[in-house]
Amino acid sequence: MATYQAAYEILAEQLAENGVDVEAVKAALKRQHIETPSWGYANSGTRFKAFAWPGAATTTQQKLDDAAMVHKMTGIAPTVAVHIPWDKPADDDYDAMGQYAEAQGIRIGAVNPNVFQDDE
Repeated sequence: MATYQAAYEILAEQLAENGVDVEAVKAALKRQHIETPSWGYANSGTRFKAFAWPGAATTTQQKLDDAAMVHKMTGIAPTVAVHIPWDKPADDDYDAMGQYAEAQGIRIGAVNPNVFQDDE
């Protein structure tokens, strides 16, 4: 931690010497909102192959839980973009899905359709 703090202090000093208000930059970064994609919490890949990894979310609820944790840790990711049909609720209750997200401290953001998947 001491190395991190020393490196930060050097960077802050260099930025200040170049006329950058470090506190203003930090405040601006804290005000930004980044919407994370639900697919980022699950196995990823292409339409031809998925690449599994341990701990990947396997349900929409798990994706929302993971997104909520990212927001809790960063404070700047209050919304998650869902992708249909992958994030379709098992019971088709989209209102309940939104309520669950809000109970976790986040909201559903963009709704992205999948336009390239073959019919099943």
